[in-house]
Amino acid sequence: MPGQNGSCERGFGFLKYEKLFLEEIPDVLGLVRHAEDYRAECNTLGPHEALAWNRPHDVHTGLADPLVPNFPEPENLPVT
Repeated sequence: MPGQNGSCERGFGFLKYEKLFLEEIPDVLGLVRHAEDYRAECNTLGPHEALAWNRPHDVHTGLADPLVPNFPEPENLPVT
C-alpha cells in the first residue's frame, strides 16, 4: 500500500540511530536483545498513527479501538 514503505524506513531508522548505534553491541545475541527491547518499547509505549494514535498492545488486547483516537482530554482553564 502507498505510504507503508516510509513508515518501515522510519522504524528502521529509529532502531538504528536511537537504539543500536548508542553503544557497542558485542555479538549477534546482543543485537537480538536490543532489537527485542525496541520491539517491546515500540508496541507498548509508542502510539501509532495507523492505529488512530493508540498503542499496538492496547489495540491487540482489546483495550483500545484502532479506529477511535485515544487523545487525552484537553484541559480547559478558567478565564479570568
